[in-house]
Amino acid sequence: MPELSEFTQLREPKTMLLSTASLTSLASLLSPPAEAEPMQKFLRFRLDRTQSMLLAVENITAVQTVAILDILPVPQMNPCVLGMSNWRGESLWLVDLAQQLGFQSIANRMTRLATLSVIVVQIDDHALGLVVPEIYEIEEYNPETLLNPSAELHSDQTFAFTKGYFKRDRSIVLDAAAVIQDPSLQTSHFKSL
Repeated sequence: MPELSEFTQLREPKTMLLSTASLTSLASLLSPPAEAEPMQKFLRFRLDRTQSMLLAVENITAVQTVAILDILPVPQMNPCVLGMSNWRGESLWLVDLAQQLGFQSIANRMTRLATLSVIVVQIDDHALGLVVPEIYEIEEYNPETLLNPSAELHSDQTFAFTKGYFKRDRSIVLDAAAVIQDPSLQTSHFKSL
């Protein structure tokens, strides 16, 4: 029969291995995490059958649907201004973003729709409802990889409202401030929140 000292000698190396493994695990838990690349969230939405764009989530106040019957048309405005709607007890101007950027107007499809998708953007104290055909999902991109807009890749009308694009999938990022400050919208009429 083996003596007690033989069991102790056999167990000691295993105990030491566990202790070393535990210390290694503990050290890895206590060490600072590896630096992750900075990511920024963007909402992807569709403008027409072939074109989608991104908008930085930091500029978005809300995403909602608006019944077409709840839109009050305003005469003598740019044709891309659909009218006003109630939003949180305030008047919110609604703009057909596709038409503003030179794409086919959503107004052509409004007779077949009961509601519209609206992205409410806010810059400083100015809010605007961007009406788009469809809202997809939130995606993350490294903002450091955003490239300057290129006249070769963007139409003249879209170029003025483009913040840049991501090379990996050529996703265009909309400049919310440029959209709100578009002189053709007569932004002096837009009430601030």
